[in-house]
Amino acid sequence: MRTLLLDSTFFPVRVINWQKAMILLLTGRAELVEEYEDKTIRSVNQSYNLPRILRLFNKHKSSKNVRFTRQNVFWRDSHICQYCGCKFSSSDLTFDHVIPSSKGGLTNWENIVSACHPCNTKKGSSTPEQAGMRLIKKPKEPKWTPEICLRLKEDDPLEWHQWLPGSKIIFN
Repeated sequence: MRTLLLDSTFFPVRVINWQKAMILLLTGRAELVEEYEDKTIRSVNQSYNLPRILRLFNKHKSSKNVRFTRQNVFWRDSHICQYCGCKFSSSDLTFDHVIPSSKGGLTNWENIVSACHPCNTKKGSSTPEQAGMRLIKKPKEPKWTPEICLRLKEDDPLEWHQWLPGSKIIFN
């Protein structure tokens, strides 16, 4: 079970697991907005319906920049190898330094792309030009932020969509 977490202004922040949601609720850091009617957990003395939506009491501090992570690079590139154009799962993709680190290339948004194993092996420690390969698109820092790009699953509650107007919703 997953819980949609809102900040104090009811802005969607992220999706969390039920364990984290219960900790926020029971420690008084969040309030219940909606609960699952049919999903409960029990302790020795208590029974709780699992939270479907929680609201934090404090305003969430959001970052202006997208965190540079492997998964965010794959999301930016739509899980597409930037050399052959084929779509892959995260486990079948690798990071590729456009300008290899051995040639001074940095590990940042502007120099890292998603690449499948065969393309990454073919390119090796060469530049794309040296390897006779072409990038599909030039890498750059994405404009979306995690707060407006919630990664939902197909079985997440439809009620969450009312809290996400205009948000980019990606199904895992």
